[in-house]
Amino acid sequence: MVSVIVPIFNEEGTVQELHERIVAAMKKQGFPYEIIFVNDGSNDRTYEIAKQLKPLTLVTHQRNYGETPAFDTGIEQASGDIIVFIDADLQDDPAEIPLLLKKIDEGYDVAVGWRQKRNDHWTRVVFSRFANIIVWLILDLKLHDYGCGLKAYRSKFIKDFRLWGNVQVFLPVIAKERGAKVCEVPVSNYFRKSGAAKIKILNMIKGGFDLLSFAFFIKYFSKPLRFFGGWGTVSIILSIIAFGAAIILRLLGIEDFTTTPLPIVGTLFLILGVLLFMMGLLAEMLLRMHYASTGRSPYVIREVKRNE
Repeated sequence: MVSVIVPIFNEEGTVQELHERIVAAMKKQGFPYEIIFVNDGSNDRTYEIAKQLKPLTLVTHQRNYGETPAFDTGIEQASGDIIVFIDADLQDDPAEIPLLLKKIDEGYDVAVGWRQKRNDHWTRVVFSRFANIIVWLILDLKLHDYGCGLKAYRSKFIKDFRLWGNVQVFLPVIAKERGAKVCEVPVSNYFRKSGAAKIKILNMIKGGFDLLSFAFFIKYFSKPLRFFGGWGTVSIILSIIAFGAAIILRLLGIEDFTTTPLPIVGTLFLILGVLLFMMGLLAEMLLRMHYASTGRSPYVIREVKRNE
């Protein structure tokens, strides 16, 4: 089954046409599907229009929480083996969903849309390209268009990952870290038919903080002692250098221990190093307890085959 997830917020001008075009695209595939609209606290006629549409699972938030919580809700509700994301503004064409599903059928686990020709204001295009380069460098996954709203995933790679901030755009990296094969699919990009863009450039800048926290999560969540222990080692080395310099200055008769701040600096670095090691060990213990209590594993099994 394929689950198509769409976050909607004040999209009364597009929601019905969007649904019709998704249904038309999925009927051509010939396999079961479900459509999940997550109404993120719309205050126009979006809900009244959407509740009349069939087939549809309509989930409504109490208020507007943002796009990422809407995607998170949709993933929780999805029951398909494949999850497709698409935005509600019709800048991405639902008719191109089969292009992504074809790549999944070819053996890929994640198919990411690539808007080669953008129909947005030039400031958004320039900022987006700059942001993509930064993400490449930090997360080590070269995609041309992290921000494209059209993506498809095998659900096992993202189903148990809870979203926060604006990290839904980085989900391909999570899937890759879990062993997924990721590919890009060129897709069309159209002018927004109605409404206004929900993601402002200021919010995109704030997303940089989410990127930093996400990068830490990706690289060190399963091995926190390497992060804290690494910086703890650096701190202890600086402590040794400070103490060594103080001893040398004392032996050469240049400075006494009481007239140089080096012993105090060395002591502070030593304490910091020990604390960082302790934090790393504590994080390792909490991580083991997390996996033991939830029964989950940081690893994804592709296949179990028994020959008898």
